[in-house]
Amino acid sequence: MALSRGTRTLIGATLCASVALMTAACGGSDGSGDGASASVLKSPHGQGKSGTTSSTGGTSTTGSTGSTSGSGGTSSTQSTMALQMADFILAQQDVNGAIPDEAGTATANTDSDMEYALIGLAAAYGATHDAKYLNGLEKGIAWLAAREEMTDPAWTGSWRYAYSMTPPYDAIPTSPGAGIADVRGVDATSALFVYLLYLDRQLTGSTALVTQYGANARAALDFVLAKNINPSGYSGSSWQLPVGSTTWQFWPYEYAADQGDVYLGMNAGGLLFPDNPNYAAKAAFLKANVPSQFYMTDAQRYSVGRDTGAPLDADLGIDTIFPQGYLPWVFGANTQSMGSIQWMINQTAADGSIRSPSTDPAYALSNVILLLGAPTQGMQAPSTTLPWIVNNVLDPQTYGIHDFPGSPDLETNVSGFAVTALLGTKAFP
Repeated sequence: MALSRGTRTLIGATLCASVALMTAACGGSDGSGDGASASVLKSPHGQGKSGTTSSTGGTSTTGSTGSTSGSGGTSSTQSTMALQMADFILAQQDVNGAIPDEAGTATANTDSDMEYALIGLAAAYGATHDAKYLNGLEKGIAWLAAREEMTDPAWTGSWRYAYSMTPPYDAIPTSPGAGIADVRGVDATSALFVYLLYLDRQLTGSTALVTQYGANARAALDFVLAKNINPSGYSGSSWQLPVGSTTWQFWPYEYAADQGDVYLGMNAGGLLFPDNPNYAAKAAFLKANVPSQFYMTDAQRYSVGRDTGAPLDADLGIDTIFPQGYLPWVFGANTQSMGSIQWMINQTAADGSIRSPSTDPAYALSNVILLLGAPTQGMQAPSTTLPWIVNNVLDPQTYGIHDFPGSPDLETNVSGFAVTALLGTKAFP
């Protein structure tokens, strides 16, 4: 996440369902009306398992180990929904592997958007072994590798914040807030590239891509370790270029969700490259400390993050919602994550919508993250959570997911999270 404080907003990550099978059983419109998009400059960082149940019929998932993946886990109805969403992602991908941030938009991988979409394609391939999903995943990995900085020693292993969808896919200077002209070196972007390589190896049993892009992956993790880690041991967001300056400055804000992204990459790196113990060591540190250190005991939820050395940020908003379900998916069951899921359940209105604060629109991301994270803690989202998504934000023609009711934006990273959640794909086996 690379947004300035005061302008932080997560891309609406959302979960959808099958209109044909679900709409008749679900009723009502949210009526949240207009609202500022949750995808202004994102970072949806995000990813579930067993035990979610909908009262609509045909959408329950069960499992004794906290995962809905595999035989006897995810229902055929949910699998169908997930694959329709995965097909939406594939429909947006260009011939060279680039996936736009939103359907029809001119930018790609803004603050890691495309990488989250690719996680969804990996989940779809894992569930079906349909080559089209693997092809989409591997084309995407190749596209990302081609964008990685590998020649400038100061930035080797990093990416720019946003890219054009038009070849040659030039970087697009993007301001995350007042006084900042551009961003690069986002911790999540480097870490998630390595996680995608790990997923490919796990799914295919082949080390071909790991061998091909091994130098890229090591460089990505080495960049994070050298350039993003604060004295606290946690990861700082990114590097920013002030308006009128030629000197990039480190922005050390420690997003809770970013710690999850960095864990995914470092743990993947430890498994792929055991000869470098630094990756596994950083992963172990994050897993042991993030849940307790980024949890607000008084509020019974995770904080959005903190300035290094400062108290946890108590802000509410869509960017606060994301870690409540994402960190449970990343780190698995723990006391803090059970609390954060219960907090989200408590925020759910009778119609299934979630607004936090109450003045915000009902963002689809909120429902998706709840559905994504609850099963990892052996908990169930309200029976209205999934039907609300179906009736209010699912596009019945494309199976993309709208940011909030009435929004025209169909976020590809949102679909990636949705595929992953509906298929019950774990972050790690």
